[in-house]
Amino acid sequence: MTGEPAEALGDCVRRNFSVGEGWVGFTEAQNWYNLCRIKPQKREKNMIDIIALHALFGTSIPISKKLLSFTSPVLLTGLRMTIAGSILMLFNIFWQKKAVGMQKKFWSYYAQIILIGVYFRYILRYWGLKHMPAVKMGFLVNSTPFIAAIFSYIFFNELLTRKQWIGLTLGFLGYIPILLTTSSSEQKFGEMFFISWPEIAIFVSVIAYCYYMTISRRLIRDHNHSASLTNGIRMFGGGFLALITAFAIEPIAISNVGEFTLWLAVLIVVSNIICHNFCLHLLKYYSITFLSFTDFLSPIFTGIYSWYFLKETITWNYFVGAAVIIFGLYLFYQDELGVSYAKGKSVAAA
Repeated sequence: MTGEPAEALGDCVRRNFSVGEGWVGFTEAQNWYNLCRIKPQKREKNMIDIIALHALFGTSIPISKKLLSFTSPVLLTGLRMTIAGSILMLFNIFWQKKAVGMQKKFWSYYAQIILIGVYFRYILRYWGLKHMPAVKMGFLVNSTPFIAAIFSYIFFNELLTRKQWIGLTLGFLGYIPILLTTSSSEQKFGEMFFISWPEIAIFVSVIAYCYYMTISRRLIRDHNHSASLTNGIRMFGGGFLALITAFAIEPIAISNVGEFTLWLAVLIVVSNIICHNFCLHLLKYYSITFLSFTDFLSPIFTGIYSWYFLKETITWNYFVGAAVIIFGLYLFYQDELGVSYAKGKSVAAA
């Protein structure tokens, strides 16, 4: 101990301990234990780190929008993911000394995360981004917590509390003002009800991400596969398939190769390398639940960058939608922490 009262430290951990299964629950306990031992000045520094993380994450969509002005969504997916996956795989092979081989029983898992988690997800994501403002996509991608909750409710029978349902409903209502802002590029593809096809593509890519996370969780948690190596394999595999597709269906064209290469390098270094490791570092101090809640900061930074660098117009729809979405997220995660605390007390009393 570092001199802090044991009773106060234990109370802090109990208030925030999120009980889960296996190493997930233990990791959560360690996260909150570490956080409770950090001095106030250190906690303030870590909050600054969280803001810095999302300030970096917020650059990803505007940079991708810039890159799409030089080439097609399919080719961009292929180049970015093949290069990023190669870096991760080489790092694991030569630095971490990890073998790439896998048992046949896991081939179907990797096939799914390659096809769904990278190939379809990023091609749909970039196609949608090409035809809508970057700030709009920033908010649509942030629907992940809500769609993941519905996904878990339907496929895994995970129950939601009354407050979580209210938060979920508010979150979806918050997207209505944003969905009403349809660009001329979106309109030429038509709409289903009042949702354009590029918007539908983004939502489908979010569903693909939720499914990919479910499969990855089985590989990493249940079968002890390396997280970074798994990411490397899925990125390289999905990127390689996208490159084959690009060569097969469209002329390979990149305008202004020098500027494209520069922005692509920035995107890979910032998003695929720095942000990924930065997020893992913050897990030492904060719970997964809390970090997920702070994801609402990313579209705010995306909006700022899009307005300043891409000269996009930020209308009242985004301010109203953002306020409702953030309040819905707050209700959803507040109740989730309350459920975790109740479980923690019941386990402690057992």
